[in-house]
Amino acid sequence: MIISPPFLSLNDIPVYDGLCVRNVMPGGIVGSGAYPISQAMGWHGGLHIHAPTSMEPVRAIADGTVVFRRDGGNARYDNEDHSTGCVVIRHVTEIGAHGATPVAVTYYSITQHLRQLDHDLPAVGRAIYRKDRLGLAGTIHGESDRIHLEIIAGDADTLKLVGRSTGELMVGGNGRTDAVYGQVYVLVPAKSPCFNSQPTGASLPTAAGDSGNDDLIVGIRYEAGNATLTTYKLNGDTIGTAPQETDAEYNLYTEANARHGRLSAADQLISSPSGWYELLRFGRNLGTDPLPANAAHWRKVVVPSQSGGAWINLNASNTKKFSDADFPHWARWKLIDDDVTDENSRCDSAMANAMLTSPPRPGATTILTPAQKAADRMQNLCKSDVQEKLAKTICKFPTEWAKDEVRKRWAWTRETGNPCMPYPLEDETDFTEMADFAQKLCFWEELPAEDKSRLTTRHWHFHPREFIKHFRMCGWLSEPEFKQLLPQFVMRLDRNRVLLWEPIRLNGDRNTTIANHRTPLNHALRKWGVDTPLRRATFFGNSVQETQWWALLAEGSGSTLWYAPWYGRGFLQLTNPGNYIDYWRYRGRTVPEPLRVSLVAAYQAVTAMPPAQRSNSGLRDANFPALTAQMREWRAHVGADTTGRPPSPEDVLAPSDSACYYWAKNRMSAEADATHTLEHVSIQTDHGTKAYYRSRTFWRASATVNLPGAVNRTNYTGINGFDARCIAYGYALAVLTEMRFPNAAGNSALNFPETNVPRI
Repeated sequence: MIISPPFLSLNDIPVYDGLCVRNVMPGGIVGSGAYPISQAMGWHGGLHIHAPTSMEPVRAIADGTVVFRRDGGNARYDNEDHSTGCVVIRHVTEIGAHGATPVAVTYYSITQHLRQLDHDLPAVGRAIYRKDRLGLAGTIHGESDRIHLEIIAGDADTLKLVGRSTGELMVGGNGRTDAVYGQVYVLVPAKSPCFNSQPTGASLPTAAGDSGNDDLIVGIRYEAGNATLTTYKLNGDTIGTAPQETDAEYNLYTEANARHGRLSAADQLISSPSGWYELLRFGRNLGTDPLPANAAHWRKVVVPSQSGGAWINLNASNTKKFSDADFPHWARWKLIDDDVTDENSRCDSAMANAMLTSPPRPGATTILTPAQKAADRMQNLCKSDVQEKLAKTICKFPTEWAKDEVRKRWAWTRETGNPCMPYPLEDETDFTEMADFAQKLCFWEELPAEDKSRLTTRHWHFHPREFIKHFRMCGWLSEPEFKQLLPQFVMRLDRNRVLLWEPIRLNGDRNTTIANHRTPLNHALRKWGVDTPLRRATFFGNSVQETQWWALLAEGSGSTLWYAPWYGRGFLQLTNPGNYIDYWRYRGRTVPEPLRVSLVAAYQAVTAMPPAQRSNSGLRDANFPALTAQMREWRAHVGADTTGRPPSPEDVLAPSDSACYYWAKNRMSAEADATHTLEHVSIQTDHGTKAYYRSRTFWRASATVNLPGAVNRTNYTGINGFDARCIAYGYALAVLTEMRFPNAAGNSALNFPETNVPRI
């Protein structure tokens, strides 16, 4: 899932963090308070957002299909103007996978109160893409430059999005594994043993005490190379944060090796550094690489009973593991599912009302009037902690956009004594005027039948800002999103030194690569920490070009190469027998050291020769009798070489896993996390002047895995096809980030790389 806010006005920020999303989505909260006080806090299913400027375009938050559009107009009610332009988009995407089966989800965005629709807005039934213009913000209650944004989903999709359909997260077992992203959480039971120093041997030192009388939640956040461990109560209150583990994320590869290496020789046979890597990253081993059942995950955390923190085994048998994908209640998420009987448009939920109602004062006997109850609700609503709780509620109630049901939905506005409406619309004329106005904003009856069936009129409402912030952590790429990463046109230098500008087509080989390897590559990107937009743009900038634009996972000329038969690169440059063996060992496979030494020596001997004299005679398998048939099969897996045999699970896993392993081993995240300052480069091709984009950061990261000695070069020479890689890099930035691209004059004014076009 790739998602972004409806306004992208922060032109100098390539990737929006949570604060950026909040800054471009100012406005009221979902539910009580979205309308002015005079309308007494009736429930509203979306967020009212103030556009940054009157001409800032409202944009699609994600790829999808337009299922309803209404041109801008005006409706007047209670002497206030309201723009009536509206766009409804069906978004179909993925957030993870059950094994090889993607978790496909559908949700809808509703953008109301547009004063005009964009002239390029697609027709109903046509595709629309993230960042495409919808139109311009209009008027709400007489206030200009406002929109109403709503995000909704039906029962089945909400179950997949959230992982449950009721209340709070159940903590009797581990959390979901089909979707894992964001912060990792470990539930540490009460009275868990604590230690003053990290235990390293088989026998434990004397315990310093225990974790206290209450269950604790330890959150592990890896970000910008560091690790932050925060301890919470089950209700979400923060107990404390341990000192930041500097570079812990960048060092996961070496730390996993170290923890594996501290095991006894016998235990190493049932272990692997790869398994340890997953334990450190996710709090559990989600993959198939071996890890001892009793592997201890020692981390120093804050506990109430131990001043200065203590070491706790986060993988003890009674701990439970989760992630942000579980929408845990200690992160304030709650599903409001107790408003299931009435047909009004208000969330009549005891759980929601409890957040807005002050507890009775001791000894108080006075019964509050409706106006006093409304004032109390408004006072509580203004509290930041209440707003945070309400923003994390996911509520199920009927749509307010069904024209045929408007009077039923809004009948509650006539009820005397309702704390949400202290001054009800007692006069039929007043109610009819309000109902007639509401009908001018409706569209439910005009939606396609499949969407009305999928949603039903009673569906789940998400706080739009929190939904966007949350799912920006997900990063799982759907098939259409993957295809957008493949450039439409690329450059190639032919044998006559002419620079060609060539189209790249989604042909059979490329479609097969995407179909067979998209899910395992998503898994590998998640596992090995290639999990931010800039890291992924850097990865795909190299990978898409190295695989000949996803046509091949091994070198095309194969056995004729001087480094054959070690030419199956996978999705990233693994070529080199030493790299293969290091990868196998990291996964827990045994390779004799003398074999590794002899293969590396043979490879180095060939690289020392002048290029014209290089031959693969010294690297042929016949020269290495210790190279077993199983090892040759492992090698074939990396390049997905299934000649003469049906594909195995390893043929699907290894090309992706080995590539992201190689990324982690070479600490490419540390390079990719640096500032990406784009340079516009004009080139002369057989099709005229074209352009691409490069950055020092992309050069350094590319050199790290291709030509380490060139990392500090400033002339961008030495890496094979670097300029072509930059084409893929620019495409990935456009698809994955909020980056603005400089034009030839150096002004960051473009939403897409100049002289190229999106693949849509």
